[in-house]
Amino acid sequence: MANRLITGLTPTREQALQERMFLQISRKYESLIRREIARAMRAMVRGGSDAKLIHERRMSDVLTRLYKDAFKMFGRRLLNSFAKHDGGHETKKDEVPQTPQFDLARQIWIRTQAALAVTQIAGTTEKQSLEIIRRALDDSIEQGLSEIQTGKLIQARINESGGQLSRLRGRMIARTESHASSNVSNQMAAQSTRLPLKKEWISSGGERTRLNHQIANGQRVDIGQPFSVGADLLMQCGDPNGSPEEVINCRCAVGYSL
Repeated sequence: MANRLITGLTPTREQALQERMFLQISRKYESLIRREIARAMRAMVRGGSDAKLIHERRMSDVLTRLYKDAFKMFGRRLLNSFAKHDGGHETKKDEVPQTPQFDLARQIWIRTQAALAVTQIAGTTEKQSLEIIRRALDDSIEQGLSEIQTGKLIQARINESGGQLSRLRGRMIARTESHASSNVSNQMAAQSTRLPLKKEWISSGGERTRLNHQIANGQRVDIGQPFSVGADLLMQCGDPNGSPEEVINCRCAVGYSL
């Protein structure tokens, strides 16, 4: 019989379910992130001194909501699995099952990760906006445009290039942050049980799966130990402390067993 995880599923089915779940969260927030990046780029072009600060605050609100949804969906599911395994009962649909350890770790991680993520995101938004302006100014000088014409050119470039960048970044950020927070939620929920658990790296199927993740498939370690993935040591798939090469657009999952 195929190996069963604490959730009652085989590793393959567990990965497929977790992927559907985190993509559900990603789709919910992708458009919000995309619109905020596009809005911020337009504000930065207008030269508002507080544009970046406002961008950080608004993005922090979006990511905090995303993280809370991930912890609610994934943490609740895994803790329910442990409760059923021990003969306990499931929590109500809209509750987040909380041990003191899980609740405290959840709050600290959300605050810390939101602060780190928005700093990087806002910095990239500012850098890309300034690059669009610089190129537009170079073209304006070359073409001998007036001040009014230059302003229109910059606005047109922001609408075009900024729109493209915000779509690409919105999708990437939503997927990366949904995947990371989902897997962190599982890890924290599992650790909060204080049970002697094993965790298993389950790579996603298909030709898009990167080689290092294919090699890591089936790797089992103790709950408090990292996985060895390429040159990285990752506590879970999508570990925010991992390199971009091993984290961005990852679709792998982690399964837990006694």
